[in-house]
Amino acid sequence: MEQTLGSPTPTLARLRELCQKAGLDLDRVSPWIVARMELLARSTETVSDSERCAALAEDIFRYVDKAKPSERFSLLERRTVVIGTLFSDIGKTGPAEASADGQQLVADMFSVEHVLDSSMSVTRFFETYFPADVEQRAYRFRRLGLDADMTMRDFWNLHSAWTLRILRGDGVPPEAVGAAATHHILENINPDAIMAEDGRLSRYLGENAYFDRSEKLVILLDKYDAARRRGKLTHAETIDWLRDLIAKNARFRGDSDFAALIATLDIVAARRESSQYESEESGTRPAISPRLTRAPGRTGTDLVGGS
Repeated sequence: MEQTLGSPTPTLARLRELCQKAGLDLDRVSPWIVARMELLARSTETVSDSERCAALAEDIFRYVDKAKPSERFSLLERRTVVIGTLFSDIGKTGPAEASADGQQLVADMFSVEHVLDSSMSVTRFFETYFPADVEQRAYRFRRLGLDADMTMRDFWNLHSAWTLRILRGDGVPPEAVGAAATHHILENINPDAIMAEDGRLSRYLGENAYFDRSEKLVILLDKYDAARRRGKLTHAETIDWLRDLIAKNARFRGDSDFAALIATLDIVAARRESSQYESEESGTRPAISPRLTRAPGRTGTDLVGGS
């Protein structure tokens, strides 16, 4: 696959390896889902982001196994987290019924990062970032049944529902589908009302009946990676931001699962960063992606772009 944005684009073989490790044979997944993942890898940073999140999840599992054996993640939970993470943003290829052209259009839109004005219309977005063919893109957008006058925030928020509708019944484990679809629940994005008020998942999702720590870890991994890579926050700033995010959320304020997971994420991610720093100092190749430095004046609240 060609490299389109900065860091090396993961190959389909790497995605296959990650899925296999989590107990999913990619050959059993619908080819049209695999094709969408290839599109994301080719056009955006999404698959690279998911790969980092999955690797961090594996480190968290290993840490809990050793440090808190009574709280170790079950095989089902591990599969839910890793596969849910890998496929959570497949909705960034557009609606389930989108043609190949429509999928490419939507993927191109999600490839644009650091759009600071989330209230701009889609038309204005095209004028700003794709000035050579504004009318054509607006026409293609409307062909998807979408209004080019909607704000970019409203557009970004659609991808969770698209993820749910793309993944249902096409070879991805149902438990992971729920985790993927609810990864923006902190923003009250609850596609097809999949999560009930009491935390139950409102449709059959295999052995996963409740929104619990598996789904919550998928959310934290996604937000942690977005804050580090796109938000350019330090590790400490990101952990503080995550804790503040939960503290300000009316539904999850005081949630013990989120608190415990953030504490574990703090320890594991800090160790990864320390290990990487030591590798850089010794001249050896780092095991994880390069450290990020904070961009002046940016905070976690600037993380727009439908992460």
